[in-house]
Amino acid sequence: MATVLVVDDEPFIRSMMTEVLQKEGHSVFAAGCSAQALSLFRSHCREIDLLITDIVMPEMDGPALANKMQAERPGLPVLLMSGSCDTRELNNSFEFLPKPFSISDLLKRVRSLAQRREAA
Repeated sequence: MATVLVVDDEPFIRSMMTEVLQKEGHSVFAAGCSAQALSLFRSHCREIDLLITDIVMPEMDGPALANKMQAERPGLPVLLMSGSCDTRELNNSFEFLPKPFSISDLLKRVRSLAQRREAA
């Protein structure tokens, strides 16, 4: 199972995703803002297998956060999620999951990204 860093400024979404991923057997670090996410990432860089982050957040958006983390750890898989953004501007190296999403869609994407990471 993967260790996932979940970043979302909405507490309900963050806790729901954490619970779902943990029930599936994943380890989860959760952050409510980019500063907290960067701190967790830097403290647990080698443990984190996957970043899942909301795109629209205060201070630093999800793509900027993902780029910063990938600069420190190239190849880190990233799953961006949003219910309110134009996906045409996104970096093609990031996966995208539109909100609202089903639990099965989330788990399918996490499994796919974790398998790709293991194969690399």
